[in-house]
Amino acid sequence: MTKKSLDWAADETYPAGKGATEQHFTSSANGDRLEIVTHPWGEADLKINYQTIAHVEDDLSAGDAFRDLERIAEEIETEKPKADPAGSKR
Repeated sequence: MTKKSLDWAADETYPAGKGATEQHFTSSANGDRLEIVTHPWGEADLKINYQTIAHVEDDLSAGDAFRDLERIAEEIETEKPKADPAGSKR
């Protein structure tokens, strides 16, 4: 099992549970703002810094779509060099 580096938080301002048509999850890494928006029919989008990076459709559920995009986000952020908090050039 791989260690997950992203910690996702649900946006609780959106309705949740049965009948919810959209759920938003956010995380941050390497100075990036990540967002996954899921739909119960198995469709979802991954946005990094407000730009759509990946889209899945025809998964069995919102959970499956979330996990697919979470895996993509983990790969993208793992491949990026870590942000230098001091902003210095070495």
